[in-house]
Amino acid sequence: MPIQLAVINGTIVTQDDDGRVHWESKASIDADGANGQNGNPFAYREDDQGLDALANAGWPDSWHGVLIDHGNDTPMSDGNGNLYSQTTYAWKGRPIPTRYVDSTAVPYIVVNPLVRRKAVGVVIGSRGRITYDGVSINAVVADVSGKHDIGEISIQAAAMLGIPSSPRHGGAAAGVSFELWPGSAAVLAGEIYELQPA
Repeated sequence: MPIQLAVINGTIVTQDDDGRVHWESKASIDADGANGQNGNPFAYREDDQGLDALANAGWPDSWHGVLIDHGNDTPMSDGNGNLYSQTTYAWKGRPIPTRYVDSTAVPYIVVNPLVRRKAVGVVIGSRGRITYDGVSINAVVADVSGKHDIGEISIQAAAMLGIPSSPRHGGAAAGVSFELWPGSAAVLAGEIYELQPA
């Protein structure tokens, strides 16, 4: 029998008997993980001219969307004003610029932390599918949102679905279907993702 995992801002998230987790909601755009690794712009820049606003990385005093230099508690940069952002999914053993899932190149889903905690099976690294206006794409579950957020996708996922892909002013107001299969690893563009428990 399907179980209700959570209700987030009025959106019901359900897990079916076969393990599939699903919901329908809006879609906002997440830039995290875009660190120039595929020749595209960075999510965040010191001059606030990155793909997303510095406020979404915690500027000016509560940094949570970027890596912190633990020597002086300031954001870690590449020396050219670009700040390194992170996704919950991290490739083991890779250097910082290529460690995280690039929002500009990989279609990914962002899950609410309650969904991650309550779903049966490992969520991060699992395969997913996003559908909008009759178009479906495969995706990986790569990031976790704030506790009150539901319905976020990467820049690449939005572009593939025909949704305005700017993290600053893109997204879809409704009608986006999200599906994921916890415990079943994603395979995208020849990359096999590892399931990463909380």
